[in-house]
Amino acid sequence: MQSIFSNRILATAALSAVVASGLTACQRGPEPDAYGNFETVEVIVSADCNGKLLEFNLEEGSRVHRGEIVGWVDTTQLVLQRNQLQGEIAVLRAQLPEREKQLDVVRERLAKVQRELARYTALAEKDASTRQQVDNLHYDAEILQKQLDAERSTLDIQTRTLLARMEPLRQQILQVQDRIDNAYVVNPIAGRVLAKYAERYELATIGKPLYKVANLDTMILRAYIEEPQLAAIRLGQEVTVQVDSVYVKNGFRMPGRIGWIADQAEFTPKVIQTRSERANLVYALKIYVPNRDGVLKIGMPAEVYFDPHTLAAQE
Repeated sequence: MQSIFSNRILATAALSAVVASGLTACQRGPEPDAYGNFETVEVIVSADCNGKLLEFNLEEGSRVHRGEIVGWVDTTQLVLQRNQLQGEIAVLRAQLPEREKQLDVVRERLAKVQRELARYTALAEKDASTRQQVDNLHYDAEILQKQLDAERSTLDIQTRTLLARMEPLRQQILQVQDRIDNAYVVNPIAGRVLAKYAERYELATIGKPLYKVANLDTMILRAYIEEPQLAAIRLGQEVTVQVDSVYVKNGFRMPGRIGWIADQAEFTPKVIQTRSERANLVYALKIYVPNRDGVLKIGMPAEVYFDPHTLAAQE
């Protein structure tokens, strides 16, 4: 009698286990085609100039726009350096010779001699002057012409020398001005501030990280599949992504698009599967998912279904 009662209990327990297993299977629904975690492209913004952060107007979690100035570094010393270089150029510019005025003096003497030469030549034709006087004036005209050419050459050399000395100073001004322009902290992409590494009035140095920003409007789900599954996917393919949630029955689902498929296989990452499955070779995928209402977070796990009609039975 006791044996019969025990057998009934075992049979009831077995039936209950089968029913529970079936209910669990129904609740779980179809097996996902891939698993993965959400990530995004994170940009670490660094300082491009040395100095004190006079302004740094952002907070973690705040939204920033591309090209927005979120702070700037003190440029007092750079401005003083630029002004000094501009002063040195002004000094050199003041030393530039007044070329035409200095040449006009020799030109007037030459013109006077040429007029005398023309007059005495005309007189010599009438025997009113000697040939010696004409030759002397002709010689004086040649000397003055050579003097004019030499003076012009000397002034040109002086001008080129001073201009050549100005050019390195101009380049230094451009370098200093570039550093002044880089003193502004310009946000490179639209997104949200994930982390802030500096505060106002701290000393910023070139290459020092100031904050980290990422565009969370579209998240990237990095998932992994096995080689036999490659034939079922293609670039640009629309897929269904499901994220578990305690607030929504069966989690919440959203469309995704396959934007990248790895060319080489790799071992399954440790965070994805069990130890035995980690020894398998898999291919990585990047699935781009619109982050509507900002429900998706970095590191959040998700399931991928390649056939959009796979989950229809769960609705």
